[in-house]
Amino acid sequence: MTNGLTRRHLGKVLSAAAAGVALPTVLLRPAHAADKVRHGVQIGALGALRTTLLDAGKKNNIAYDMKDFRDSTSALLALEQGELEVANTTVQHLIRAVSEGIPVSWVCGWGGGTVVLVSRKALALTLDDESALRSLVLARRAAGKPLLIGAPSGSINHAKTSVYLKSLALDPEKDVAFVNVPYPNHPRALEAGEIDMAVALPSFAAISITNGHGALYKHLFGGVFGKQEIGFIVSRKLVQEKPDLVQRIVSSHVDAMNLFINDMEKQVEFEKKYSRLPDPVVAMQERDFWRYHYRTDVDAIKRMAREMVELGWVKEDHSGKVEDYVDLSFLAKKTGLSVSELSKW
Repeated sequence: MTNGLTRRHLGKVLSAAAAGVALPTVLLRPAHAADKVRHGVQIGALGALRTTLLDAGKKNNIAYDMKDFRDSTSALLALEQGELEVANTTVQHLIRAVSEGIPVSWVCGWGGGTVVLVSRKALALTLDDESALRSLVLARRAAGKPLLIGAPSGSINHAKTSVYLKSLALDPEKDVAFVNVPYPNHPRALEAGEIDMAVALPSFAAISITNGHGALYKHLFGGVFGKQEIGFIVSRKLVQEKPDLVQRIVSSHVDAMNLFINDMEKQVEFEKKYSRLPDPVVAMQERDFWRYHYRTDVDAIKRMAREMVELGWVKEDHSGKVEDYVDLSFLAKKTGLSVSELSKW
């Protein structure tokens, strides 16, 4: 027999048809191939998700093609140009999309904890000693040798540290000097004394701390700093033209994250499967800094919009437009929670 049917099987099918029984869909047409979804992720980031998302995608009839990008700006532009179906981004880049009128929708949260302020051991700064930091900054400025802080220019780490310095009555543009140092270079730059502090991502902060060349000064997360820093965006065109695909993209992200959110041991385990960093570094970055959830703290995004105006990074306060760029309806359908419940964590 053709099409993989035996005589006996064919007989049952014909009998069912003669009896007026609907034929199984699988016999009427071949199974649809999984939809290929190009997913933009920053190089080396989201290890736990990379470990779990491929299988979660298969269960939602998606074949993920993970694309690495140097930064969130590059991923945002690729999404706008139709080179990606989904990308992870920062709240700061979402505000840039709002400012520039790029039609995207934030459909799922990821988490926060990315902003870790690490100092050179030689500075002898202790954890959260704001008085000591302020005195050091002012003394260095008076001596004509401003404190050098490494951070990628225009990054969320740059933004949040600038806001933090302003809260200490310091001018981030005059009292210190930000040095445009890529995240992966932070440990080496601290060790070589090229910078005094680094606004590092958790992995690179953990490298500096565990190798003995850096000390944790402050983790800018929670409270006045907000929790929400990273989430996932799709184009509005995709939402309008392929809502079922967007639903499956969101559902697969939730399925993947449910394997490790609120379970620190699993969080560390899945990250280790992807990361090539030493185990102590991975354990520190996950246990001490990263916090994950598919919910989205919308108020934190609005706060970032206001802060970017205060910093002079955008001309207008776009906080009133944030909700137009956040669509949690797909997440609500997947989780059974209301949009209101999903708008905070």
